[in-house]
Amino acid sequence: MHDALKPYEGPFDSAAAAHLWRRAAFGAPPARVAETVKLGPAEAAKALVRGPAKDAPAEELESVYVQITGTGNADAIRAWLLQRMVRCDHQLREKVALFWHGHFATSVLKVNEPSWMARQYRLFLDLGLGPFADLLDRITRDPAMIRWLDNETNSKGHPNENYARELFELFTLGEGNYTEKDIKEAARAFTGWHILEDRYHFSARLHDSDPKEVLGVRGALGGDDVCRIALEQPACGRFLAQKLLGFFVTPEPPAEIVAAFGEELRARSYRIGECLELLFASRLFYESRGTLVKSPLELVATSVRVFGGRLDATAAAPDLRAMGQELLAPPNVKGWPGHLSWINTATWLARVDTGRKLAPTFPSRGDEVVAALCGKAPGPEERERLAGAGNDFAHALLCLPEAHLS
Repeated sequence: MHDALKPYEGPFDSAAAAHLWRRAAFGAPPARVAETVKLGPAEAAKALVRGPAKDAPAEELESVYVQITGTGNADAIRAWLLQRMVRCDHQLREKVALFWHGHFATSVLKVNEPSWMARQYRLFLDLGLGPFADLLDRITRDPAMIRWLDNETNSKGHPNENYARELFELFTLGEGNYTEKDIKEAARAFTGWHILEDRYHFSARLHDSDPKEVLGVRGALGGDDVCRIALEQPACGRFLAQKLLGFFVTPEPPAEIVAAFGEELRARSYRIGECLELLFASRLFYESRGTLVKSPLELVATSVRVFGGRLDATAAAPDLRAMGQELLAPPNVKGWPGHLSWINTATWLARVDTGRKLAPTFPSRGDEVVAALCGKAPGPEERERLAGAGNDFAHALLCLPEAHLS
């Protein structure tokens, strides 16, 4: 194992615990951070991965899932998902679902069926911490994905290459680890993978059952075979490692660490929760503080959770759009670029304005709140500025650049 992935042995104080909550979750109030300090890094990572025995807020939100999705209103579904991020106790489940939403980027603007998008997001919630093979199997059969990448038109004699291309380029291997021939052959394997009455349907009549050769494997390959072959490639471990490290740890992880974490993923059969538990207890994780820019969703959800404020999730939708992030509508098949791309002149003003709107609902204040949100207690200059803000303490804090870093 690479030294960077070995257990963290530094001080596990409130700053370290708050870092864990900001990265593996959507933040936590100071009291919850203090409880986490008592666990130590290994037990704290385990607790976040496994989640609580009972998640009462999640159960409450589940009770209205059918009603929300039945409206066919994308903004209602977005509000429901944002409420989950703020309220649910199994925070990593919510955070990793957002990761997969960006990884398997699918947009309601083309799918045009909000309920399908909600069902797809449920896959990320239900399977996101389990074996990647299970999630890949379900997403390949997901109606929203089938429509998004045009597999409805993929039939014997007229193969559509869109899903096969993105399967290799964006979902499993990354550029340079397959050929155009692999794409063409894999597309034939997915012929007949269509939709019938809003569910996956395999049409044997429209499937090309002739022999194919994909990534050096030859036979009468079907879609499941192609997914399995992709997962067997060493490049798959490195590719997923790069994506997970970039989302949870650091925007530009060193190649040797990517390779090492990729091997850990493969050795653990891509059991994502198990691999994240290793990552969240590692030296690398705690030595990479303040290196990521919070996404708009992270900024809003984390601020509300740390301050103990109230959130009108429906009203937050236009603010999130103004800041550059709209659930159920990633900008393209590559998802959101993330990190520094979140900040420009327009989005910074939108962030400041969003902070102004949220601040009146935030009752908490003080150095502990600053540390939970920003990762460190305020310095003399910041403390003086915040003290001078009076009743505008929360807004002043959200205007500090440190509040937008994770």
